[in-house]
Amino acid sequence: MMKIIPAIDVINGRCVRLFKGDYNFQKDYLPSPFEVAKKIEQAGFSDLHLIDLEGAKEGRVVNWPVIEQITQNTKLAVEVGGGVRAKDEVARLLALGVQRIMLGSLALQNPEILKDLLVAFGSEKIMVDIGWKDGGVYYHGWQEKADKEFEQVLKELLALGVNRILLTDVDKDGALQGPNFGLYERVGRDFPELLVTASGGISSKSDLRRLKNSGVEAVVVGKAFHEGWLSLSDLQNYER
Repeated sequence: MMKIIPAIDVINGRCVRLFKGDYNFQKDYLPSPFEVAKKIEQAGFSDLHLIDLEGAKEGRVVNWPVIEQITQNTKLAVEVGGGVRAKDEVARLLALGVQRIMLGSLALQNPEILKDLLVAFGSEKIMVDIGWKDGGVYYHGWQEKADKEFEQVLKELLALGVNRILLTDVDKDGALQGPNFGLYERVGRDFPELLVTASGGISSKSDLRRLKNSGVEAVVVGKAFHEGWLSLSDLQNYER
């Protein structure tokens, strides 16, 4: 069964969303990240997707208090990304109770360190965050483009032992215009051994139903949830 994961993006301890990954187009939301996480938990969800957007930009985890408050005071399985660049940060996050770590820049720029992390913590604890745009791969808060083609990146990640990726079409993120279905269908066909979490553009229950048919393992829903396009009840009952 495809898992639906509500998302929280954090800057300066607040819930925010960007438009197409652009920090110049930031929208703040109330209530606090912790209050949103509690609401998600109370609605019956088991998972939370949390991105430290400040961390992604600065190259280090910044919003430690938010992460700790949520992991220590909810039973949510929290996956965290944004700025994780070092083994000690991964260890600290896991010690706080984080379920899974999303690695972008580190994974794409330092395959040796990625391999070390996979060996040390296991492939179940590591997910590689890939921003896709016009066939290219983007990292560092989606601000920089990798010098390798998308398919080559996936092949190299598989060779290192990665089995789980977060895949976002950057131009769809925060746009509420529907996901890039063709991208997920192609990856599912060409790389069936990868467990893919889809992100970016989801705005309706029909989007979720079609993504399920594409074979993705999970779907992250952010702006549609925060803007009220999809309620938590809608997310739980998208097949109806």
